Amino acid sequence: MEVGPLIQFDVYPVQRIGNGVALLNMTATNNAEEEVNFYQVLSKGGNPTTAEGVSLIDTTNSDKYLPLRTAEDETCHCSDWSDDKDIEPGGSIDFWVAYPEPPDDVSVVTVTTNASPDFLDVPVVDAEGSNDEIAEADVADPEIRELSSYEDGEDETVSREESEDESSIMLSSDVLFDVDESELTDDADETLEQVAQEIDNASADTVSIDGYTDNTGNDSINDPLSEDRAEAVQSALEDLVTRSGVSYEANGHGSADPVADNSTEDGRQKNRRVTVTFEK
Repeated sequence: MEVGPLIQFDVYPVQRIGNGVALLNMTATNNAEEEVNFYQVLSKGGNPTTAEGVSLIDTTNSDKYLPLRTAEDETCHCSDWSDDKDIEPGGSIDFWVAYPEPPDDVSVVTVTTNASPDFLDVPVVDAEGSNDEIAEADVADPEIRELSSYEDGEDETVSREESEDESSIMLSSDVLFDVDESELTDDADETLEQVAQEIDNASADTVSIDGYTDNTGNDSINDPLSEDRAEAVQSALEDLVTRSGVSYEANGHGSADPVADNSTEDGRQKNRRVTVTFEK
């Protein structure tokens, strides 16, 4: 898959390599006529010369798999290309990321990055060769986040993803906004007031607000729309949250990181969302 005129990403089948570990291999190729600095492209705020921002989505079980981390220093259990971050024209970088192994009945996953459209239906296969060094590394507890389904009810406005320390509230864009618009509707008020109350009751100093679309349309429309919607929610929360000392970070991700299958209308509805994340 080519991303703009510069970088082409190739994704290979996810391999089950044993010891509860799955291995993803990718290649980034420079299709430009000049050197490309492959820095902070896939890190999503982490180590800038790794792909720790790349996730696996198991849409069958509504789970999101984050890269494994080493037990010693909790760094990404993945390639680090810090010594080879400049890609010559026509050159490429091969890299890998290790994840918790999906259940036996999962045969395909979605690979999501912050720098490309999603890679759908990536096969999950048994490894043919040996990857003992990766499989047997001492790693921290796997991080698998449940992607909660929308609550039953008339509005279907909110779903949640919880970890021990963090809350992530997913708000349906279909209720917050009119179609293709970024101005909040009157129906959004009650929902955002409830979110603001949770933030008031939490300990968070920073609130992250992330906008997403489904995969209809194209990036030139989806990316700015998702960012404008995230900023609209930020503006509303800044007015509604009464606790002082809270800062906000708003970002738009277009159709990246789906939480459901984009091939169905119900799935596309769930993917059109604004997510508010903060420490408890």
